[in-house]
Amino acid sequence: SQLEPGGRLAEDRKLQPYLDGAFGGAEACKQAILTDFFRHAFNGSGADNFMMAGSCIDGRLTSAWNWCSKLEKKPWYNVFKLAGF
Repeated sequence: SQLEPGGRLAEDRKLQPYLDGAFGGAEACKQAILTDFFRHAFNGSGADNFMMAGSCIDGRLTSAWNWCSKLEKKPWYNVFKLAGF
Protein backbone atom coordinates (compact mmCIF):
# COMPACT_ATOMS: atom_id res chain seq x y z
CA SER A 1 0.00 0.00 0.00
CA GLN A 2 1.17 3.51 -0.74
CA LEU A 3 0.13 4.55 2.79
CA GLU A 4 1.86 1.69 4.63
CA PRO A 5 5.09 2.43 6.49
CA GLY A 6 7.74 2.39 3.79
CA GLY A 7 5.15 3.14 1.10
CA ARG A 8 5.87 5.89 -1.40
CA LEU A 9 3.23 8.33 -0.12
CA ALA A 10 3.77 7.60 3.57
CA GLU A 11 7.50 8.27 3.28
CA ASP A 12 7.34 11.37 1.07
CA ARG A 13 8.47 14.26 3.29
CA LYS A 14 6.67 16.80 1.10
CA LEU A 15 3.35 14.97 1.53
CA GLN A 16 3.62 14.34 5.27
CA PRO A 17 2.35 17.82 6.25
CA TYR A 18 -0.69 17.31 3.98
CA LEU A 19 -1.44 13.83 5.33
CA ASP A 20 -0.89 14.98 8.92
CA GLY A 21 -3.01 18.11 8.56
CA ALA A 22 -5.88 16.63 6.58
CA PHE A 23 -6.11 13.17 8.13
CA GLY A 24 -3.85 12.95 11.16
CA GLY A 25 -1.21 11.00 9.26
CA ALA A 26 -0.87 8.28 6.65
CA GLU A 27 -2.21 5.51 8.92
CA ALA A 28 -5.31 7.53 9.84
CA CYS A 29 -5.90 8.27 6.14
CA LYS A 30 -5.67 4.57 5.30
CA GLN A 31 -8.10 3.74 8.11
CA ALA A 32 -10.56 6.39 6.89
CA ILE A 33 -10.47 4.96 3.35
CA LEU A 34 -10.91 1.36 4.52
CA THR A 35 -13.67 2.28 6.98
CA ASP A 36 -15.61 4.11 4.29
CA PHE A 37 -15.10 1.30 1.78
CA PHE A 38 -16.27 -1.49 4.08
CA ARG A 39 -19.18 0.62 5.33
CA HIS A 40 -20.50 1.52 1.87
CA ALA A 41 -19.09 -0.84 -0.76
CA PHE A 42 -21.20 -3.83 0.30
CA ASN A 43 -24.42 -2.17 1.44
CA GLY A 44 -26.54 -2.71 -1.65
CA SER A 45 -26.31 0.89 -2.82
CA GLY A 46 -26.54 1.37 -6.54
CA ALA A 47 -29.29 -1.22 -7.03
CA ASP A 48 -32.70 -0.29 -8.36
CA ASN A 49 -34.53 -1.45 -5.24
CA PHE A 50 -33.97 -3.04 -1.85
CA MET A 51 -34.87 -6.56 -3.01
CA MET A 52 -32.14 -6.51 -5.67
CA ALA A 53 -29.61 -4.72 -3.50
CA GLY A 54 -27.68 -6.83 -1.09
CA SER A 55 -28.56 -10.50 -1.17
CA CYS A 56 -26.49 -11.67 -4.13
CA ILE A 57 -23.09 -11.10 -5.65
CA ASP A 58 -24.53 -8.75 -8.27
CA GLY A 59 -25.82 -6.46 -5.53
CA ARG A 60 -22.42 -6.46 -3.83
CA LEU A 61 -20.57 -5.70 -7.06
CA THR A 62 -23.03 -2.93 -7.82
CA SER A 63 -22.31 -1.45 -4.38
CA ALA A 64 -18.56 -1.59 -4.92
CA TRP A 65 -18.93 0.02 -8.35
CA ASN A 66 -21.19 2.68 -6.85
CA TRP A 67 -18.57 3.41 -4.15
CA CYS A 68 -15.82 3.73 -6.78
CA SER A 69 -17.96 6.05 -8.88
CA LYS A 70 -18.13 8.52 -5.97
CA LEU A 71 -14.40 8.67 -5.22
CA GLU A 72 -14.03 12.21 -6.52
CA LYS A 73 -16.37 13.42 -3.77
CA LYS A 74 -14.38 11.80 -0.94
CA PRO A 75 -12.02 13.87 1.22
CA TRP A 76 -9.12 11.56 0.35
CA TYR A 77 -9.62 11.67 -3.43
CA ASN A 78 -6.35 13.59 -3.82
CA VAL A 79 -4.51 10.76 -2.06
CA PHE A 80 -5.85 8.35 -4.71
CA LYS A 81 -4.66 10.70 -7.45
CA LEU A 82 -1.21 11.00 -5.87
CA ALA A 83 -1.02 7.20 -5.69
CA GLY A 84 -1.61 6.97 -9.43
CA PHE A 85 -5.30 6.02 -9.59
